[in-house]
Amino acid sequence: MRRIEPYPVALSLFFIFAIFYTVCIGIKIILIQFGVGGIWYMHRIWESILPGFSGLNTLSIIIGYLDVIIGAYFLAYIIVPIYNYFAKKTNNDNINAIVSRPITVRIKTIFLTLMTYFIILFSICFVYDLLVPQEFSMFFIWEAVLPGVRKLSLSGFLIGLLDIIIYSIYVAVIFSKTLNYFERVETENIE
Repeated sequence: MRRIEPYPVALSLFFIFAIFYTVCIGIKIILIQFGVGGIWYMHRIWESILPGFSGLNTLSIIIGYLDVIIGAYFLAYIIVPIYNYFAKKTNNDNINAIVSRPITVRIKTIFLTLMTYFIILFSICFVYDLLVPQEFSMFFIWEAVLPGVRKLSLSGFLIGLLDIIIYSIYVAVIFSKTLNYFERVETENIE
């Protein structure tokens, strides 16, 4: 198995996280400007996962960007060495035969993987929410993350599936394009 370099993965994650963060915050700010406040709740997720992000003010948004940068690099520089450790070849004779060539990640593969995983996860959680009392429900997460999902109904489920497909396409395109670009550049720099 070929080693993955952490830098291209870090840059790819940074672009994905930064664009997603910008879109989420931007949509909320635009909606507030038009007087629509009860539709988009993605900023609440950022409040819970980004230390220092406390609302929609300028300082908090800048701190959120710094958190996104640090988080992307932290994830890449922790996860990639672990991946490389578990993916290393057991035959030391073949180590010198490894040719440095960039990894190519296909959009379709990433899209189908993400879509399948999140549709299964969403379906299981949706059924769970139908079966348990409201105080144990996870529906507030889906309501915040998936625009248009307002109630536990067939229409809410179908809108959630559509949102998941759109998110999967978005992440697959951004991740594969940025990872392939930075992997190619890093490989050229090594050679």
